[in-house]
Amino acid sequence: MSTSKTDTMVHTHAERYVTRTGRHPYTDCWPWAEAVLAWSRANEQHLGLSLRSADLDDGDIEHVPAAIAETLRLNMARHQRTPGDLGLDSARQELWYWVCGRGYPAPGTPGWPEPTGPYADRWRAAFLPSNPQRAERLASAADDVLHGLLFHAAKDPQRKRAADYRLHTYNIDYVALADAAPAIGITMPVAVKDPLAYQGIEGLTTVQEAA
Repeated sequence: MSTSKTDTMVHTHAERYVTRTGRHPYTDCWPWAEAVLAWSRANEQHLGLSLRSADLDDGDIEHVPAAIAETLRLNMARHQRTPGDLGLDSARQELWYWVCGRGYPAPGTPGWPEPTGPYADRWRAAFLPSNPQRAERLASAADDVLHGLLFHAAKDPQRKRAADYRLHTYNIDYVALADAAPAIGITMPVAVKDPLAYQGIEGLTTVQEAA
């Protein structure tokens, strides 16, 4: 991605999202982040993943929800999608790209602006002042957690009707965050662009994304 595009992408997306919904996109990512992390911690033995034994320094763990929410927020800006519509395979690595990729802005700069809303203080605590080493550790932890969820959701047989529809309509199947909503305890209606792309997933309620 060009530097010129990243210089405006996150800010522009946030402005449009707030205009449409009245909320900053990071605000809408936070419940997903907390739910994903809680699911991961409850399934550590099954997943073979323990954040406490991962390459995290003391004090890092409390910032992992902020990192998961941020990788979702940045991926929303890249793909212009709601949180539930995000493809997990892409979203899980988004923060890593921003932390380690060439030409990406630093957190807190105009190209990577801090969010507003009720969880902005959690973002600032995780990413400011800019600490590339800690950001890299947090990006890796967010990737690990979302990667585990991706493999769990991909094996769910309830996805068959949705997968068939996606292949027929979009010529591609993908594992969306909303596919995993029932597993991680998200019970609220999930806004998506195409509710038919989620048909057959028991326990998931979708609503049409606002235009």
